[in-house]
Amino acid sequence: MLNALTIDLEDWYQGLTSTSRQVGRWPKFEDRVVENTERLLSILDQAEVKATFFVLGYVAEHFPSLIRQVADRGHEIGLHGYHHFQVFRLTPEEFRAEILRGRAVVETAGGKQVIGHRAPMFSINRSSLWALEVLRALGFSYDSSVFPTRNMLYGYPDAPPYPYLPFGNGDFVEFPLSTVRMLGVNWPVAGGFYLRLLPYRLFKGCLRWLNREGRPAIIYVHPWDLDPDHPRPNPTLRERFTHYYNLQGTEAKLAALLRDFRFGPLIDLLDCAVPVKGG
Repeated sequence: MLNALTIDLEDWYQGLTSTSRQVGRWPKFEDRVVENTERLLSILDQAEVKATFFVLGYVAEHFPSLIRQVADRGHEIGLHGYHHFQVFRLTPEEFRAEILRGRAVVETAGGKQVIGHRAPMFSINRSSLWALEVLRALGFSYDSSVFPTRNMLYGYPDAPPYPYLPFGNGDFVEFPLSTVRMLGVNWPVAGGFYLRLLPYRLFKGCLRWLNREGRPAIIYVHPWDLDPDHPRPNPTLRERFTHYYNLQGTEAKLAALLRDFRFGPLIDLLDCAVPVKGG
């Protein structure tokens, strides 16, 4: 079965929750996104795998040649917003402005039309489903922001755990991040922190279970997930765990995933969604 590998292309200080909204501080931080993304591209080249890169508009504006490099190497380019703002904190008008600004710079940098979107921190939940209407109205074909689980930062546990058509027809697809259901709870197995946290044999077993159930795995990583040496500007106790735990183990686990499973970009899975009116 074809699974989807997705990259949330952002720098470490945009993914760190304590600094992601402090946009005024961003120019003072060390930029590491180019080196880390090029490292990730080399891993994908070696495995002969193409992925979907959800690009932050801010990164595309400051490092356009990096985004062109990603596109020229055959990867799909999607949008991760312009800033790293959580959607449920925005009004529909603010969200639309973020999308328009981000898409303009990402398409200019990558030289490709953008049809896919992922919200920062998976922040489309039950309270912000209006964002899917905005995306469809702006011409996007799919979103991959819904996470059918629950934690202190994000989650929409009642959402379908498989690719679905939130408006009941084929013009817009939602690709939720991967979970497995055990003991009445949806447990996340979508990559990122969960890839770093879980023993590889357990993570692999969960993905195999998903595939046996006929569900493609939707996996994500960040460039900074492969960078154990990136700065630590007084992280909170939670951030020390969720953001920095086992960064040194990411590359080996990712290489194993690319060896043990078949992966491609999300655009190649558009025809696997099922109608679920209203999500």
